[in-house]
Amino acid sequence: MLKQRFGLFVILLLVLVSSSLVGAQDVIRGTTSGQVLNVRELPDRASTALAQFPPHTDFIVEARNEAADWLLVTAPALNLRGWIAIGFVTFEREVRVSQEIPVSTEQVNTTTMNANGAPAGGEAAPVAIIPDNIDYPAVYMPEAVWRNVRNIWARGRQLGNDPWVLMKVGESNTAGTVYLCNFEWRAYDLGTYTHLQGIVDGFSATGSFCRVNASAQNGFATVNALDPMFAPADICQPNESPLACEVRRSRASFAFIYIGLADTGILTPAEYNANLREIVRYLSDNGVVPILGTWPTADSFNTNNRPQLFNEEIRDVAHALNVPLLDFRAALFNYDNHGTGPDGYHLSVRDTTRSEFGGDELTYGRTYRELQSLQILYDLMSAMN
Repeated sequence: MLKQRFGLFVILLLVLVSSSLVGAQDVIRGTTSGQVLNVRELPDRASTALAQFPPHTDFIVEARNEAADWLLVTAPALNLRGWIAIGFVTFEREVRVSQEIPVSTEQVNTTTMNANGAPAGGEAAPVAIIPDNIDYPAVYMPEAVWRNVRNIWARGRQLGNDPWVLMKVGESNTAGTVYLCNFEWRAYDLGTYTHLQGIVDGFSATGSFCRVNASAQNGFATVNALDPMFAPADICQPNESPLACEVRRSRASFAFIYIGLADTGILTPAEYNANLREIVRYLSDNGVVPILGTWPTADSFNTNNRPQLFNEEIRDVAHALNVPLLDFRAALFNYDNHGTGPDGYHLSVRDTTRSEFGGDELTYGRTYRELQSLQILYDLMSAMN
């Protein structure tokens, strides 16, 4: 009899513990992936995007759609609510989606929530503000990047690329005579950075500081750099993209890539990421070390957080493909107008006819960019030779 009572007690205890565990697992939590994620009003990619979650946003699951490929979630820290695609999330525990999450067909009319977590009515759907992270290092060059750079450099030597030639991929901040040309024209003062004189002399001798680049033209987006339609016919071959044309013509060992604002009006961040990866891979495969740069803009350009979102894609490409990154958006964040001039996009400069490192690099975005460009060439050349 005692054994039977003890057995019944054990069974009852197990039932109680099991019930407690089930209750503890009722709330399903997760985190979004390392990219910006649209929050939509319906579980459909064609539905309206109400807001966006920054990378690695924590959320609580409310429901799923019938096919179990979309989740209705709330992000308490952002006070946002809506549908997100399940393929871009990670749950904090193992979840049987079709068994544990109830089905919903709700159309979310607002992403905001009341203090108690319930949807709030009568308010316009906000757009989540993606803050700039100014804690990023100005130069991203971990050991994995150095290893990859050495491999690209070795490939370039085998292909016959010139160690003292650079090329440019970009738009009006890079095209023409606005970037590095003063060093070829001997209109500069290195100030205390005299160690850069050898870099200035070496790249000036090949004429690559101010040569015409097919891959750097006013108004260029990544789609233009990859499209043969935009290759100058007088210097490029038929069906050759501006990027491929410049690689072939220059036989460069380094490429400064500063491009993206034009893309914000025609591409999604994911599409921009894919184009940027294609550019970086093409350069790497042809023995050209890609040097990515984020781009600062004034706050007046902050429509729908596009600069932040696209600069995050640049960082993602640099990290994923292990290439150098000059993070100008982070480095220039505390400069006047974030390092830009009156138009809010072109980098600021005191004197367009000279580049002087006697203090201008601490005040003006273009001068700072030129200093960092020469410095990374110095670091790379010192390590490779």
